[in-house]
Amino acid sequence: MQEQIPIHDFTSDDESSVDFELELLEHRESYDTSIPHRHNYYEIFLFIEGGGTHEIDFEVFPIESNSVHFVSPGQVHKVKRELDSFGYVLFFSRDFYYLNLPNKNILYELPFLNNNTTKPILNLSDSDFQIFKSLVESIKNEYRSDHELKEPVIRSYLNIILLKSKGFFDQLKSDTSPEDNLSSDLIYNFKMLVEKNYRKLHLVKEYADLLSTTPEQLNEKARKIRGKTASDLVSDRIILEAKRLLMYSEFSNKEIAYFLNYEDPSYFSRFFKNKIGVSPSEFRENIQKKYLL
Repeated sequence: MQEQIPIHDFTSDDESSVDFELELLEHRESYDTSIPHRHNYYEIFLFIEGGGTHEIDFEVFPIESNSVHFVSPGQVHKVKRELDSFGYVLFFSRDFYYLNLPNKNILYELPFLNNNTTKPILNLSDSDFQIFKSLVESIKNEYRSDHELKEPVIRSYLNIILLKSKGFFDQLKSDTSPEDNLSSDLIYNFKMLVEKNYRKLHLVKEYADLLSTTPEQLNEKARKIRGKTASDLVSDRIILEAKRLLMYSEFSNKEIAYFLNYEDPSYFSRFFKNKIGVSPSEFRENIQKKYLL
């Protein structure tokens, strides 16, 4: 590949720089967001007025008014925003958020970050969206100030935004039975384990052992809660990472297979083609034509 999907990072101009930024969507000029790219930090988009599309890891979502979109480190995305749409975008690093927090796993436990859901988007009513808009405008006032407590105040507002977001996502399972809630918790913990271990653990039995359950129970509850077996969910995460590597790295098919802990590159290629319908090489060629040419 002659060109690569760009990776954007924070820049530190001086000792006072912090790993947090806020921009108006309509004033963003640091790079072209309509070109596929990724970050090593989190982004939260608030679309006050919608219009256009937002593609996140090969899924295309319409940009609606009163919506909040979440993008996690490593995800490939692009924003094609209509000219009359506007809002805010927040950028923050893990280090910025975790400072002084004893629990260093909170961001991984949120259902809308780090590939925990296939739709990391909230489409809200006017009244619910106003909560987020007010919080972001409070952040904007702090961000433009120069007092010494600016950073911890911003961090506090950011934490409220994430907790409010979790509340809205949690409402999706609020009407389920206690038994279904227990199943949801099991599958949520399973997804967390997959996110942390997908490169080295490929078998459902390995995850079932960690969760003190059986592969049969894990598959059954996954199918009930997510509409897919546990095996499918593990495969989906492996395939997603393979797609990312094929899309924005120069790794060969063999190197990608080894990176994902497949000792036999031919087996990995067959696995990929069985899931996607094309070989890794064909997928990379198609991606180049679609995005880079």
